[in-house]
Amino acid sequence: MDRHVSRGLAPVDSHAARCRERGDAEHHRSIRLHPVHPDRNLALHVRRIEAAGWQLTDQAFSDDGDHRRCAMRFARTAG
Repeated sequence: MDRHVSRGLAPVDSHAARCRERGDAEHHRSIRLHPVHPDRNLALHVRRIEAAGWQLTDQAFSDDGDHRRCAMRFARTAG
């Protein structure tokens, strides 16, 4: 029986996987960090994008008023 997996819990980020299949050289993502567990939220996003075949190359943190944000840049991994 197939079980539905929530998008946030899936092992691979589907958008990052599509960008890799399309042949993009870079992938950019900006996320709003969780107010209580910002490191766990960030690690989850990075792990899912890296599982799609990308390597984190740059991060920048900012504050947009109520929330902290993280902008990330990923490069294709070899292979």
